[in-house]
Amino acid sequence: AAAAAAGGNRAVEAAAARTRVWLVHKLRGEVVAEDDNMPSMMRRIRVGGVGRAKKKTQRPVHLKPIGRLDMNTEGLVVVTNDGGYAHEMEIPRNMFHRTYRVRVHGRITEGKLRAIRSGVEIDGVRYKGMKVNMEAPRRAARRRESSANSWLRLTCVEGKNRQVRRVLDHLGLSVTRLIRISFGDYNLKNIPPGMAVEIPAKPVDEQRRRGELTEKPTNQGGRQQKTEIDGEAIQPVRWVRHS
Repeated sequence: AAAAAAGGNRAVEAAAARTRVWLVHKLRGEVVAEDDNMPSMMRRIRVGGVGRAKKKTQRPVHLKPIGRLDMNTEGLVVVTNDGGYAHEMEIPRNMFHRTYRVRVHGRITEGKLRAIRSGVEIDGVRYKGMKVNMEAPRRAARRRESSANSWLRLTCVEGKNRQVRRVLDHLGLSVTRLIRISFGDYNLKNIPPGMAVEIPAKPVDEQRRRGELTEKPTNQGGRQQKTEIDGEAIQPVRWVRHS
C-alpha cells in the first residue's frame, strides 16, 4: 500500500511538473481562438514562439486558453499546455475569482451598485452578484474625462458570455473599456500589451482567490487603491514576437 501511494504521489508530481502556464496580455481588437480571417491572440503568440518545440523531432506544445475574452475586451488570458488543468480552472464549482477594471459612461448610483452586488436577472438568465468598487480618479484622468466617465473594479466568480457588459448595460452603464487584471491567483501586473510570459503553474487546490465573494473596503485612510494598468490609451492590435 505504501509503495502504491508513493507511486501515486510521483505520478501527481510528474503531471504537475509537465503543466506549463503562460500569462498573455490580450489586445483589444483580436479574438482569443485561432482564426485565419481575423486577428487572433492564439495564432499571434504561436508565431511569436510560445509553445514552439525545443527540438526539431518534437511536436509543438498544444496550447489551450483558460476562459475567453470577447474581441473588444483586453487584459489577462491564462494559457496552458494541460487540458485537465484548464478544465479545473474553468469549471463553475471551483468559483475562481475574475477581476476586471471597467470604464463606464453613465450615472452611477448606490442603487446600481447594490444591484451589481446582489445580482440581476436578464432575459431569464440569472447573474450572480459581483464585488464592485469605484476607483478614485487620478488627476490626469480628471482633466481628460468628463464626470460621466468612471472606473469600476469588478470581481465575479462566473464565466458567462459577456457577463460584465450585459449586467452594466442592463443598469444603464455603457462599457467603454474592459480589462481583465486577474484570474484566480494569476495577475496581469505589468505585463506589456501583446506580450506573453511563462510562469510556474499554480496548483488549483492551493489558489486563494476562489469561492464565494466577500466585500472588503476599497481603500483605507482615503488612499487610492493601486491599479495594475494606469495608462488610458487603448492599444491597437499589433503583431509582436515573444522570447
